[in-house]
Amino acid sequence: MSLQHAVLGLLSVAPASGYELAKHFEQTLPRVWHAQNPQLYPVLSKLAASGKIEVSAQGPRNRSTYALTPAGRGELRHWLVEVEPDRTMRSEVYLRAFLLTFALSAKDALEVLDREAKVWQRERDGLASFIAESEQFVAPHDSHMIAYDLTLRLADAMLGWCDETRRRIEARL
Repeated sequence: MSLQHAVLGLLSVAPASGYELAKHFEQTLPRVWHAQNPQLYPVLSKLAASGKIEVSAQGPRNRSTYALTPAGRGELRHWLVEVEPDRTMRSEVYLRAFLLTFALSAKDALEVLDREAKVWQRERDGLASFIAESEQFVAPHDSHMIAYDLTLRLADAMLGWCDETRRRIEARL
């Protein structure tokens, strides 16, 4: 996935400034795609130059709000429907899981698992609370709710993995 397609996707929901897009990446999509302001502005310029987005409003201090154009909507549709996603995954969490019992003693591996379980539990609790609050205002079929549901399920899977791996390591002791 390219950052350009992520930006097009967010702009398909509503026009936004670069700052607002950065906040979306930070708050809404932190586990999906990481992007910061210095990365966003060159992408916005490139998308505007190619006619896929346009400045829809100018605010104070030259703050530009960008909107998707028909060409941008077409590119987003093409990417979502016709382009096969890259299913390779690069994850430090998964790499650590692979190396956990090779590189560490059982005691150290259990400490790492405890830390991971705490992180995933906090993630899960916060997300579950956010989903419960959001359900009052957002339909369950809304794209954000669907994505949050997937993230919640991944957190549940990671917690299950932590528990099962702990049992396997403890069984070897």
